[in-house]
Amino acid sequence: MRIRVDDYVYPPSEDSYMLLDIVKNIKAEKALEIGCGCGLISLFLSRNCTEVFAVDVSKHACLNTLENLKGNDLKGIVYIVNGDMTTAFRKGLKFSLIVSNPPYLPVEQSADEDISWAAGRNGFFSKRLLENALPLLSEDGVMFLVQSSLSDLKGLKQFIEERGYKMEEVSQRGFFFEKIMVFKISIN
Repeated sequence: MRIRVDDYVYPPSEDSYMLLDIVKNIKAEKALEIGCGCGLISLFLSRNCTEVFAVDVSKHACLNTLENLKGNDLKGIVYIVNGDMTTAFRKGLKFSLIVSNPPYLPVEQSADEDISWAAGRNGFFSKRLLENALPLLSEDGVMFLVQSSLSDLKGLKQFIEERGYKMEEVSQRGFFFEKIMVFKISIN
């Protein structure tokens, strides 16, 4: 698979490849990637999923994903949506697989902090993401979410459990001053 990363697009990093290792062989009817960046995860999902929806708020990321789809002859398999999280989808639409490597560092977005990693001090971005994504998860569906040990993981787990879901860690790697984890979220 050939991947090109354009300027202004989050380049795949260790956290991206951790998520990819977990989801690349999962079979699903409908899959959703929230925050597709250059499209790496969505391209791999397209190998085993009937329909893949790649969403990003960045027009640059959506165009980059489209270029990578065309460069890998996958054009008709992945639908690219330029939008904020799941706001472009109709009520009642369900996905059996949702994946996201969202901004997760507990710093406020500002002119000095890149929105691709700044999630707010209280995990605002992750909670907003979950409020948008969980209603779209099918009854037997799963969501995989990347987070940092620097995040408020206890608060995030409580947030998820209060909504009738469970969260379990499925992967972890240590990097410098933090641990990056991938969590599996499903109906309790």
